[in-house]
Order: sequence, then structure tokens, then C-alpha cells
Amino acid sequence: MKLNRKLAAPLLAVGLAATLTPLTASPASADSMHGCSYPRVCLYGGSYTGGSVIGWFQDTYYQNLPASIQNEPDAVVNTRNDDSVWLLDTGRSPDAYICIPKNKAVNLGSFDHPGGSTWANKVDTILIWPEPDNGLCSGANDVRQGTVRDGWRP
Repeated sequence: MKLNRKLAAPLLAVGLAATLTPLTASPASADSMHGCSYPRVCLYGGSYTGGSVIGWFQDTYYQNLPASIQNEPDAVVNTRNDDSVWLLDTGRSPDAYICIPKNKAVNLGSFDHPGGSTWANKVDTILIWPEPDNGLCSGANDVRQGTVRDGWRP
């Protein structure tokens, strides 16, 4: 069957548009959560539902918090789809960490710190794990914590 030229051009345009749409569509991403935009990890003064963002991070490497917010965070929101986050207390020996899985909001005062009290106001360093991280903490989609030797760096 032969198509006439008037019909062939619109059909070709529709076919090309259908073919190109998947290539130009934006990638899947998490939505903002509690005022924290994807792909950020936000730290809060106060709870993540009622506090305010005091800092946010999105680079996947080990970072000391700015002096102005060290030991201030009370909550954290991880909007990343595929990266877990370690919040660290390097002021004790050995260094302590709390792991926050992908797409999770956590009030740090709800978790006991290995040195006593809770994790609220104990965080001075952050690490957003780079690829090939699966966004889980020790294979689970819930908060985990532990210690690592002093001076370690990924």
C-alpha cells in the first residue's frame, strides 16, 4: 500500500515524536520531602516536620559540616533515590555513625547515640555514599548505626 504525500508527512512526524519522547523525558526522581528538594540531604534545627533547614548537601563525598552548624542538627531528610547517608560524630573515639537510607526522614532525638543520650546535636560530618551504593544501610531500608576507627576516610 502506498501513502500519499499529504498523509505520509504527519505520520512520519508522529512516529518520530513517539520515538524521541523516551529519550527526552526527565529521569525519575523523588519529590521534595519536608521542605528538602531532591537530590539533597537536609539537616534541620528542630524536627523535620516543624524545624528549619540549617544546611543541605548533595555531593557524594566525606564533608565536615560548616562550623556554624556542627553539632546542631536535630533531624535529617534524605531525598536521594539511590544513596544512603552517614551522619558522623568524630568528636568521640571511635567515630560513631548513624546511617539514613534513601528517601527517609529521621528525627535524630529518636535514636540512642553509642556514647549515651541521643543523636540530636551530635553530628559534625556527613558522607553521602557514592555509587555503587544501593541506598540501604547494611542491606536494610531502616536506620542503622555503629562505630568506625578514628581517622578512617572512604
